[in-house]
Amino acid sequence: MFGFIRPVKSELRVREADRFQQVYCGLCHAIRARYGRFYTLFLSYDMTFFVLVAGAEREGTPPPCRKRCDAHPLLKRPCAAPDDALALAADVSVLLSYHKFRDSLADEKGAKRLLAWLLCGLGKRGYQRARARLPDADREIVAALDDLQAIEREKCPSMDRAADASARMTAAVVPRTGDARERVLRQMFYHIGRWVYLLDAAQDVAEDLEQGNYNPVVLRYDLRTPDLTEIKDALERTLERSLADVCMAFDLLDAQRDAELIRNIIFLGMPLVTRQVLDGTYQTNGGWGKHGSL
Repeated sequence: MFGFIRPVKSELRVREADRFQQVYCGLCHAIRARYGRFYTLFLSYDMTFFVLVAGAEREGTPPPCRKRCDAHPLLKRPCAAPDDALALAADVSVLLSYHKFRDSLADEKGAKRLLAWLLCGLGKRGYQRARARLPDADREIVAALDDLQAIEREKCPSMDRAADASARMTAAVVPRTGDARERVLRQMFYHIGRWVYLLDAAQDVAEDLEQGNYNPVVLRYDLRTPDLTEIKDALERTLERSLADVCMAFDLLDAQRDAELIRNIIFLGMPLVTRQVLDGTYQTNGGWGKHGSL
């Protein structure tokens, strides 16, 4: 994913900020243990959020463990103890990362296309292991990505069609349990995927105009310049509709663990990032530091 999904640090209590950092570090170790170092390079706040939601039905938080890592080789750092939510998120992170490489290989040109080809080659073995663990999710992601690439080739001006294809990828990673929780989580991650796709398109308007890349926001509003002032309100409304559905889905989950941290992210963090992207003030990593440090 893209790093848009993160908490508002100033509104977190100390233990919540510590917990988010521990889950981030725990996910990094889970990816490394299951897939090696390569895929840890693509660790994101978005997948940290996925861990929190995936484990939210559990009661109580296990005490963190302490481990060294490549970013902090001298001192052991506290990180979330291994569990099923971290293992699942590690698998999902590899699937989504690899398919992002694949999408870039289809879309990009020149040096960026060469880089995507290299990443696909380096990541193929890990992807094959993740696909074996999550075959249903992989099939859904492949189908949605193929639909998205067809939409891009036809230069479709519909933001909804393009965002739907992307949103189906994030909904696909929800575990198949056949119960009400699965339906709620699929709705939640569908609209998260829709929000991420449209927000990324809005952020990339200037670059896509310059390079002639497909961008549904550019086509929908027939933009000639990267100035979003005239369409900002319309974009904000469609993004807020997805955020409202995310919030409603969260209220139906009855989260037991990390509820306030998740609430901070979806009720405060995601609306804040929406405004920052549309205002042109968004900073990667929030300007907070390196290696995902809050």
